[in-house]
Amino acid sequence: MSSNGLRAARQCSTRAGAALLEGWRPDLVNLVRVTTAAVLAYVITRLVTVGPIDLTCSLTAILVTQASATGSLRMGMVRVGAVLTGIGVALVVSIWVGLTWWSLAVVIFASLLLASLLRLGPQALETPISGMLILGASLQNTAAETRVLTTLIGAGVGIALPLLWPPAIPVGSAATSVRAVARRLSDVFTAAATTLDEGPVTHERLGGHLRAARDVGDDLGRAGELVGQVQEMWQWNTRTIGRADVSPLLRSGLDSLQDCASATSALFVALSHEAPDEEGRGPSEFSAEVRAAMAVVLRDVGSCIDSFGQLVEAETVGDLEQRRALLDDNMELLRETRAILTELMLMESGGGAGGGQWLLRGSILRAVDRILQVLDAPARAAAHARWRSEQGERPLPGPTVSHEFAPLDRALLISLRRARRPGRRWGRRPTRRP
Repeated sequence: MSSNGLRAARQCSTRAGAALLEGWRPDLVNLVRVTTAAVLAYVITRLVTVGPIDLTCSLTAILVTQASATGSLRMGMVRVGAVLTGIGVALVVSIWVGLTWWSLAVVIFASLLLASLLRLGPQALETPISGMLILGASLQNTAAETRVLTTLIGAGVGIALPLLWPPAIPVGSAATSVRAVARRLSDVFTAAATTLDEGPVTHERLGGHLRAARDVGDDLGRAGELVGQVQEMWQWNTRTIGRADVSPLLRSGLDSLQDCASATSALFVALSHEAPDEEGRGPSEFSAEVRAAMAVVLRDVGSCIDSFGQLVEAETVGDLEQRRALLDDNMELLRETRAILTELMLMESGGGAGGGQWLLRGSILRAVDRILQVLDAPARAAAHARWRSEQGERPLPGPTVSHEFAPLDRALLISLRRARRPGRRWGRRPTRRP
């Protein structure tokens, strides 16, 4: 193997190892946190009690720590309430009876009944589970008052530790996932533009791009889960004290990209209706000039969506000016190319295209307009200003992170403006780097 090949393989393995460690780090920290809670509860119990004790303190600390470590303040209290309800039922039963088949049944039934009365909802099953674990751990001949004290110690440690040692909020992962959605959508447009550049297209080939656009829904779902986790954890986690809440920015950015994904599907549906099938049946294909213009517009749409994703990610770290300038320039460029495409379509329609065909082409332009409306840079800047006013002088939650930045080629913008002069024909142009 050549030296370049070895260097590339070494870099790939290094990146893979770094990605693996990055994915494992939150789990390892959580494991250490839960273990610390259990050991700390046991140590405190040994210091304040005399005589034999069981591990109810440690088990209670584990259950409560896990219940109170994540989620909103309300959901955290519901989870803690569910755990403590099950522990209380098991504690009463174990003091008077111990573990038998019918005491187990009593604990499960009473825990579920109390969970229903307290309206614990999805957390109801945590009540009997916690009760069974405590019932199974309470087999030693320990005094009732000692068992109550150890349970209270475990609960106190389980509630206090996540407050004193809170888990990290995945702001960076959520911002990266939103950025990934934008990049995925941008790649769909770039691939479709390449298809149009290569020559006449068919309904089947555009159908592949439509499926790729719909597959972005999976990325939207994953990003939505991470953004929702940030929103839930922000109210409970003490790391957020004195920090600006960036979850509204992530949520609004993701909602905008979801609207873009819907408009993207509508655009490719209209394009596929406009194209003939493999055997040439169906409406006449775009002229070479319109097809070239459409390829340029699709590529510009992809650039706008990608720069919008960069802006949303930058809003969480404070690196805004360059990203805003990039989005502004790309949006201006798209408006130019969209106007030229409209003129070409109108001329072609005036040359014999029927009203039904123009309705289809109007659907294509409306989808592009919808994306322009959703990604409106001034509207995003105004929303960010309102958010900044609400947050006051509070700093952003994390350190500044550097990102790759590709400035817009302004010579390209000038050439496109000149292309609108009468008699100027569209041709293929070099692809800009995202």
